[in-house]
Amino acid sequence: MMPSLVLFDLDGTLVDSRPGIVHSLRMALQGAGVALDEDHDFTWCIGASLWKIFEHYLETTDRHRLEAAVAAYRHIYRDGPMFEYDIYDGVLTTLADLKKSGMRIAIATAKVHEYAREIIAVSDLAQYVDHVYGSELDGRNVEKRDLIRMILHEEKIESGSVVMIGDRHHDVDGALANGVAAIGVTYGYGSAEEIAHAHACVNHAGLLVSTIAALNLEPR
Repeated sequence: MMPSLVLFDLDGTLVDSRPGIVHSLRMALQGAGVALDEDHDFTWCIGASLWKIFEHYLETTDRHRLEAAVAAYRHIYRDGPMFEYDIYDGVLTTLADLKKSGMRIAIATAKVHEYAREIIAVSDLAQYVDHVYGSELDGRNVEKRDLIRMILHEEKIESGSVVMIGDRHHDVDGALANGVAAIGVTYGYGSAEEIAHAHACVNHAGLLVSTIAALNLEPR
């Protein structure tokens, strides 16, 4: 059985958006009084909750400080950096093949859905994506466990008919917590170790169609 719905993480799975995200994080942190080395590695931040990122760097759980930092990041990011990305090799062909097979394709990202929809709408991805799901401005559904649960409810679909594809443990953990099959991609920002518990892993987007077919999903 092939899935009815394929969920894709955005950053690190469909697009390489590191430059815009890192630039925005660095600027927001500087504005909050946190100066980091030029070679500081922000990889762990990509795909993570902004709230947790700033909680880590600001060393606080104060809601007002965190809200201010998140708002500053979003202002910087939306002013241009969010459109700084490259679509990974093999992604467009893969999406076209999935659509030809009759599957629906949706984005499941920790990004605020407004921003994610803007990014998709003006990209070459738009023709293949049926819906874009993301978090709310107040932080709701920023965790993949919550987001995927919401998507299953909105789509009125059984978990056994869905596959989640992503590059970070957030994606795999969120899928498994909801009974959804998970495929990890190792070409993104996560390590092979953190997604090793997925049902399958691939090192190139061009391998996704055959990998999905090999899952042999069963209705639940």
